[in-house]
Amino acid sequence: MPPNKQKGQQGLQKIRKGRPMDRAGLITLEQARAAGLSFDEPEPRACPHCGAALDPLGAALAGRVAWVSAAPCLCEGAASEREAEARRRAALAAKEEAARREKALSRAGIPRRYWAAEADRPEFAEYIASFAGNGGAGLYIHGGVGAGKTHAASAMARLFAEAGYDVAFTTAKGMLERVKATFDEGGTEAAVARYAKCDVLVLDDLGKEDATEWSVGTVFSVLDARYEDMRPTIVTSNYAPGALADRLARRGERVTAEAIASRISQTCRPVYLGGRDRRRLG
Repeated sequence: MPPNKQKGQQGLQKIRKGRPMDRAGLITLEQARAAGLSFDEPEPRACPHCGAALDPLGAALAGRVAWVSAAPCLCEGAASEREAEARRRAALAAKEEAARREKALSRAGIPRRYWAAEADRPEFAEYIASFAGNGGAGLYIHGGVGAGKTHAASAMARLFAEAGYDVAFTTAKGMLERVKATFDEGGTEAAVARYAKCDVLVLDDLGKEDATEWSVGTVFSVLDARYEDMRPTIVTSNYAPGALADRLARRGERVTAEAIASRISQTCRPVYLGGRDRRRLG
């Protein structure tokens, strides 16, 4: 290594060990001289607010310094400008984060009414805390009308969507309607896959949909695929676990209905929500 370059490299090491560099690895004129680096004399720079001379800052490469910036002035005008820029950047970051959040929640299908919903019961907090390592376990939230089932499921779906998981929130009836709408377009497989392959599926109001052979079979196809792939599903229903199969089999699809109930019982922890109708309580 040429003597000057070696001297420059050694000088840089002394700077790195002896004192921090000023900004993002940049060095001052004083540091460049102390390190024995070669450089052109920097052009003078002055603060646009108070006129004070600003210390140049440079980037060192292969023993030579290129002057690229200047140290910030500490005067009141310069400080105010930096504060205003920091506020502008913070506002822009907040706006971008809000847009990212809205996009994630909209794509997940979470009703806007529940975008601020909170999972306010210990069972839900425990589920969220252990979610990453729960092996695809889900929840079966059941209770009467207005007990807060959709609110609770939406709150958890919101948290997962905001954390970056691919979430699909849908009523059982809505899922079947969207799949059925693809019959003439040949996109049924992709429609089913949206619910079968997402990271987290929230299936709201299971048992309210029509219990036809096709509908019961489609629900089973989705839940069975998720069961096989160990993908978590959160189900809400007005029907207790022991009554679900009877509800789904009300038109005769007993075998498939019992298979659905079995898949849910194997993968979803039951959580009962009782109490008065939250919607009537305001």
